[in-house]
Amino acid sequence: MGTLSDHNVCVCGDFNAVWCREERRSVGGVFNAVWSDNFNNLIDRALLMDLPLQGRMFTQYRGDGRSMSRIDRFLLSENWCLTWPNCYQVAMSHGLSDHCPLVLTIDVENWGPKPLRMLKCWESLSSYNNFVRDRW
Repeated sequence: MGTLSDHNVCVCGDFNAVWCREERRSVGGVFNAVWSDNFNNLIDRALLMDLPLQGRMFTQYRGDGRSMSRIDRFLLSENWCLTWPNCYQVAMSHGLSDHCPLVLTIDVENWGPKPLRMLKCWESLSSYNNFVRDRW
């Protein structure tokens, strides 16, 4: 059966734990080192990787405007990262929610030209073929 690292595994969610002290800012300065250690052990034992976050430093903001944490993330297996080596995660603007939506994406720089996009209904117009022929 193998381990998780032998498969393309992507785990995403609100883990309610931070990886290190720098991932949490709060009015009370509360940092739970035991939770952080347990979270890091989970990531290590599952052989998962946490990609650097782009867009912003934190993914959750409290209403007081001074408490923030990075508790949302994508955790990926090594095989996933080898299959899609240009992956990165981006935290978008949080809008009305106290959590920022995360987007896991891949660098599209090397994907080549974009395909032609057209509406199928254009073909039903009587002048369509002449228009394409004249423009081509």
